[in-house]
Amino acid sequence: MFDLGLTLPFTLGLVTAINPCGFAMLPTWLGYFLAGDAADREDRPEQVLRGLLVSLVMAGAFVLVFGTLGLAVTHLTTEESIARRTPWITVLVGILLIGYGLTLLAGRKIRLPTPKIRRGPGSSELWSVFGFGVSYAIVSVGCAAPIFLLQIAGSFGRDGILEGTATYLAFAAGMTAVVASLTLSLALARGGLVRHLRRLLPFMDRIGTFALVLGGAYLVVYGIYEIRLLRNPATSSNPIVDAVTDLQSHLTNWVVQSGGARVGLALWLVVLTAVIWGIGPAMTREARQTGWTVVGMAWLLGEGIAHRGELVLFPVGRLVLDWPTRMANWTGTPGRWAVPLEALLTLVVVTTLVILARPAFRRR
Repeated sequence: MFDLGLTLPFTLGLVTAINPCGFAMLPTWLGYFLAGDAADREDRPEQVLRGLLVSLVMAGAFVLVFGTLGLAVTHLTTEESIARRTPWITVLVGILLIGYGLTLLAGRKIRLPTPKIRRGPGSSELWSVFGFGVSYAIVSVGCAAPIFLLQIAGSFGRDGILEGTATYLAFAAGMTAVVASLTLSLALARGGLVRHLRRLLPFMDRIGTFALVLGGAYLVVYGIYEIRLLRNPATSSNPIVDAVTDLQSHLTNWVVQSGGARVGLALWLVVLTAVIWGIGPAMTREARQTGWTVVGMAWLLGEGIAHRGELVLFPVGRLVLDWPTRMANWTGTPGRWAVPLEALLTLVVVTTLVILARPAFRRR
């Protein structure tokens, strides 16, 4: 499914989305998306298109910054010079996110002077989303830049313009797969289930703003730790940074062990399915049939022929069957890295089932 020469940059794109420096920015981005103007009154097609558009803009800003970084290091400055400045920017971004989150918690909305499209998915503040993507990239420079400069930016000099461009696009596709799949999942959740239970929306807003404040606080802690480390390499470790880094390392190892191409293909299949399902009501019957035919063929090729059910179907099935055992281990091994993620996923699933079952009980 993937050319061997593009598998590595594609995997690097996936891993860069969860790099140690910018790891907190990913849930913070979801909180930003959740706490912002979510257009709750829009129909499902508009919700999905909006989620797809803002995720593409955010990921596009990220890879654009890294591309600019590659040019700058080649012609204008050094990697070390950039690395010494980014921790200060990390602290500044964290302070801004904390301030923005606290402002939302106080019941106030910050209206940024950004161009808006009156209808369709462009109704969100695309320039603020672009700025978030730029911030995400800058925060990630300290950890992700060395690998990017060696494997991605360096490919232009090693392999030429065409192959270098293909390598850069593969990196972008990997990064975008993570952001788009998470953002679309959140858009569908908010635009579908929560949209029918308006009383839950304030809680969703508060969860989003809490994620902003928490992510911003971590960025301040991490930025200060990086500054101290640059001044004194013998600086003692920070328990908060160590805990988050440990979780990020396990996720990165899981991506690498599972195979970056496999994980990325699964994410893009989920994105394709979510988009077709989301915009289906706005499509003509013929277009909808064509869309689902494309989705079915994609799943048949990826899940069936290429991976024989081991892409999503069987792994998810084994995970579901193994879930009671995992829950039983929560008390025995509470320090296991996957426990917070398992607990969060369990809470989301239980809440979803309750929301789905509630109308049936009301009718009875």
